[in-house]
Amino acid sequence: MRRFGLLLTLAAVVTLPGPAPEGAAQPTEWYDASELLENLRPEDRRQATTYAPHGVDAITFYDMAVRLTPNHRFFYLREDIWYTNLTGETLSEVVLRVYANAVGDEPRVGLLEGRCFDRECTVEEEGRSTITARLAQPLRPNERVRIRVRLRGALTHIDPQRTGMMAQAMESQRNIQSGNIHGDYGLLAESAGTASLGNFYAMIAARRNGDWVRSDASTMGDLGTGDISHFRAQIHAAPGSRVAVSGHVSTEETRLGGRRPVHHVVAVSGFSRNFAIIVSNDLVFEERAVGDVTVRSWFLQADRSEGMRVLDIAAEALGIYERRFGRYPYRDLDLVEAPLVGGAGGVEFSGLVTVAKMFYPSGGGMGMGILGALMGGQGGGMREAMIEFVTVHEVAHQWWHGLVGSDSRLHPFVDESLAQFSSVQYMRDRYGDDRAELEARRQVASNYHMMRMQGVEDGAVDRPVSDFGHPMAYAGLVYGKGAFAYREVQKAIGDAAFFGAVQRYVRENRFGVAPPRALFDRFATGRHRNTVRRIERRWLDQRHGDDDLGTANTGSLMADWLGGGLGGLGGGQGQNGVGGVMDQLFRALGAGGGSGGLNLGGIDLNQLLQGLGQGGGNNGGNNGGNSGGNGSPANLEGLLRQLRGTR
Repeated sequence: MRRFGLLLTLAAVVTLPGPAPEGAAQPTEWYDASELLENLRPEDRRQATTYAPHGVDAITFYDMAVRLTPNHRFFYLREDIWYTNLTGETLSEVVLRVYANAVGDEPRVGLLEGRCFDRECTVEEEGRSTITARLAQPLRPNERVRIRVRLRGALTHIDPQRTGMMAQAMESQRNIQSGNIHGDYGLLAESAGTASLGNFYAMIAARRNGDWVRSDASTMGDLGTGDISHFRAQIHAAPGSRVAVSGHVSTEETRLGGRRPVHHVVAVSGFSRNFAIIVSNDLVFEERAVGDVTVRSWFLQADRSEGMRVLDIAAEALGIYERRFGRYPYRDLDLVEAPLVGGAGGVEFSGLVTVAKMFYPSGGGMGMGILGALMGGQGGGMREAMIEFVTVHEVAHQWWHGLVGSDSRLHPFVDESLAQFSSVQYMRDRYGDDRAELEARRQVASNYHMMRMQGVEDGAVDRPVSDFGHPMAYAGLVYGKGAFAYREVQKAIGDAAFFGAVQRYVRENRFGVAPPRALFDRFATGRHRNTVRRIERRWLDQRHGDDDLGTANTGSLMADWLGGGLGGLGGGQGQNGVGGVMDQLFRALGAGGGSGGLNLGGIDLNQLLQGLGQGGGNNGGNNGGNSGGNGSPANLEGLLRQLRGTR
């Protein structure tokens, strides 16, 4: 068995609670699916059999027992994987992936041992993220196998100073300039006592063209499969821990475990795409009922005001999306303040959303000085707009690709572009057309404009993640341009036809995996067929972004964010106005530069800072007058990175 150096400091394997006792050759009864559906709302629980044509108990079931060490640096996992072969082929092996190992500098989760029940097999690590169970007796179609693996893992420690807005802005810009984009957003990490466990377990690998997918050509975007699964987790943590999970908590108590007390949580998450755990001694929560759904916001006590605002945003988004798209399937929706890095504003799991700590007050906001002014004074306006858009974007993912699955590796636009469109629709329904158009420009179209300003060419939106190459192309096309394909269809066929098609799409593919253009197939019916197909080709396959979205205009881009926050600086496009000054700054960014910082391309930084400080009225002395500190090149660089809105 392969062992990783960073895991050698772990103590001896501890005894975990968990699945039924193992026996060398004992017959294995199959799992009872009915007890795993407690997380579903009543209507979906009643209709569960209609979502599973091969039977609810033919869905892969991950039965996990997790012990987290008191310092939140290590975990032990015993996992039983109940797998039914629905491939239609005879399998000589079953391949598992640990997606946390696919990203970062080195693997963090190691295999201790593995075995199968009722048949001989060998279980071995292959590559950094792959575990293969080779079966002595092939698994024929519709036959079942239960595989057990024991894993141990190390959580990356994230310095709390790294999770602030400015630090993340700078890190994101350096990563993009260096091309060092590897999808490690702190999903398996610990920071200031908060432990995040995402992608930490072994799951059945995806299959393409009759073979297992053992590695990823690119680690940008979301890793994992789109298949629906069942999960049950018994979680043991230190007394006093607060535990947020994707799913429904059925048991939570502190009890004696061996020689010391442990906090014991049992959670189930049936009909889910994935599973995540957040553990902290410091998080608190508030909750609100939206119909029979409990929306719960977890946050640090110091961040209560923003935590309550996230709760309000998520509750409103849930109501809007249910009216527009169809019923949310779960009893719970949890939103958790988490120490995300790598530029991620939020990450979605089934029934759980993490929102980056950088958006909360204790995350440092955007600072004071010129950036505080750009944010609307004292770090208010821009941060508030960002956290709202991030929150509703991640809630939209509960539909795409949570409720309606898609292949996020081959066709990432399906869920990401649609989540971007959904976020703008939330703005429209809650605040009106003017606010929706503003957010569409500054939080969606700006991704495309920033891509073009960096010299990256326009291209097709619908293509595999690995084909984008440059991370700016992925952000600009998938998060930017692609969302407007839906807006154009909506304008062409009207709201009634548009949302009627969306609701049919959700009903037809509920808990399934939709073909990549299935929603456009729903739109392209009757008299709308030719119009929709023209829009689909133009926005998803062809290169008309500059014509359709306009060319990059730094003055208008900054004006969308600035509003009136800088007094006299907000007006004017001359050399000393925001348009002229920011145009120079954006051109400087476009000139290139390595990962060491901002390359000003020969432009005088002092001139830029003086230009930004002029015309600032009363704010100039307090917020814009200091050209050092918060007005440093790195901070300006960070501001521009945040305007791109990586999510």
